[in-house]
Amino acid sequence: MSREQKTYGRGQILRIDLSSGKITKEPVAPQLAQKYLGGEGINSRLLWEHFLKVDPKIDPLSPDNVLIAGTGPLAGTGYGQGSKMKWTFKSPAYNMFGDSATGGGFVFNLRMAGYDHVVITGKASKPSYIFIDDDLVEIRDAAHLWGRDALEADALIKQELGDSDVETALIGIGAENGVLYSAIIVSRDRAAGRTGGGTVMASKNLKGMAVRGRRGIEICDPEAMFTATDELLAALNSSPRQIEGWRRFGTLLITGLYQRLGVNAYRNNQDCIIPDETYRKLDHRWYTQNYAVAPLSCVSCVSGCSSLWRIKGDESPLSKLWAGERGSKPEYLGVGFGFALDIDDWAAVCHFWQKSNRYGIDAMETLASLSFLMELWQRGLITEKDTAEWMGEPVRLEWGNYEAVDKVMDCIAYQSNQMGEILKGGVYRAAQMIEELRGVPVLQYALYGKGGAAFVEEVRHTASWATNFAVASRGCDHLKGIGTLDKVPRPDISEHYFGTPDAAEPLSVKLKGANSAVQENRNAIINSLGLCTFLLAADPLTFSADMFARAVRAATGWDASGSDLLLAGERTVNLEKAFNSRLGLRREDDRLCERWMKERVPRGPGKGWKAEDYLERTKDEYYQWHGWDKRTSLQTRNKLEELDMGDVAEVLAREGALV
Repeated sequence: MSREQKTYGRGQILRIDLSSGKITKEPVAPQLAQKYLGGEGINSRLLWEHFLKVDPKIDPLSPDNVLIAGTGPLAGTGYGQGSKMKWTFKSPAYNMFGDSATGGGFVFNLRMAGYDHVVITGKASKPSYIFIDDDLVEIRDAAHLWGRDALEADALIKQELGDSDVETALIGIGAENGVLYSAIIVSRDRAAGRTGGGTVMASKNLKGMAVRGRRGIEICDPEAMFTATDELLAALNSSPRQIEGWRRFGTLLITGLYQRLGVNAYRNNQDCIIPDETYRKLDHRWYTQNYAVAPLSCVSCVSGCSSLWRIKGDESPLSKLWAGERGSKPEYLGVGFGFALDIDDWAAVCHFWQKSNRYGIDAMETLASLSFLMELWQRGLITEKDTAEWMGEPVRLEWGNYEAVDKVMDCIAYQSNQMGEILKGGVYRAAQMIEELRGVPVLQYALYGKGGAAFVEEVRHTASWATNFAVASRGCDHLKGIGTLDKVPRPDISEHYFGTPDAAEPLSVKLKGANSAVQENRNAIINSLGLCTFLLAADPLTFSADMFARAVRAATGWDASGSDLLLAGERTVNLEKAFNSRLGLRREDDRLCERWMKERVPRGPGKGWKAEDYLERTKDEYYQWHGWDKRTSLQTRNKLEELDMGDVAEVLAREGALV
């Protein structure tokens, strides 16, 4: 099929202006789909185009911000990992490019209704929600939903519509109250948690979206699609022990791996190995044996890495406090409610994970803020006098104090006192505010990179991950450049990327900056196709770009090659970089917190490492592999024109953001 012909299975772009109530629909142009694939790629292009008409330096909570929901051409098709979508916007949490991924049935229903992307602009005059029912698109009153948590609002919408199968994407009370890192809670249990998409939604007086799709997704060549799916399943099953472990435990497996590698950030990353007794109580097998009641999978995903849990009340010392609670399995990040805060009880992990979803606040920023406060308490830098002033009662922020965690999370979500105000903007801003209030330096104890909260892990002796945290387009982040070479050394992957096994050498900085750049481009492909990154992104040999291209050809009819996909991924990374360059971000903004830069790893395999010893070198390499100027980090005209992005280069040149 010619590259100029219509592609199959492509839904429309749905545009909704909340200020005027105007709703329009347009097809996804084949040229746009072939340059940026879908999902993250097309979302980022739509964001770029929006901010050509609007000043990119606007307040992210202004009605001029945009919120874009986007799926990819393989999402919801039955392709075995096709379960993801992206939400894209200017981030109120970090005042730069913002996006977040999520899975769940909402993705499938949106595509089944006929829409690949939803572009929401303006601000509603009153609390509202969007209802999509195939061709029918309505802006509905949400006064009865405002003030409800995300799960309550989901139940009320389903009751109102008389359909328990309707899928929702909603905010909680955290977003309504202006918490800058609020999430969008999708399909009840899936959080688009990072960078404040829920806060953007709330700023538009939008409680969320409900969608019911029944139209189907047109596949160009069904027989070829079955073949492509069989190829993916065979690749997934080529390591049966790995895939079965993943299906049973999902990301909870990481806790054990990280114990061996010394990269669990215990007690605000003062240590990197969880004490044995605590680790045994937070082991993934304990959760599965005691709380898991049924496996759970995103739509169109054969991995089924999640599960449903229920607390009966007699499983552990704290379980009686939350007997009857239920929800979807915490990810590895959620286990941080245990080891990062030194609470050695799975009931607490499940409770706080579910509470962050109910309130609709990012668990990562919440955890970073809580563990930061507990270290300040440990060091005597805040006391009961401070908590009495900030919270209205003298709360002891000691390690392991689950009651204090409950109270602080309430403060954040309800913004009911000064503690809530201090933590409203995340850990970096909290540190700055406490320094002003207390007159003592505390920023050195906050874990962050590029302004954003850290993932709950040690990165000082994993140089690719440290580089990822410093340079990611959406702030401190592991998923943009996630790969295996730091933690599960694969010389064959290093050979594939670089022609040498050096990048897979443990406890080395060789080619680690280059690895971050290469993985960013690859991960953008996965996120643009609507696939799940967890099993697919890190292994280009088992899950090649050519494999994905065969599925794209079968689904859409576009005669795509693996090289076409790789170019689309690189364009996406460059668009996000260009957006941030327009905001004035430069090399000096690609940074890490003081603990990672200047303090040495206390023990374990990485004992003695600190990022200050190598980060500038890995950043040089990262910029060079992307084809950017290493002195400023800015892009070059040659690179952008090579990617057929001359129009982007012209904008950057006019604004002094191009080399």
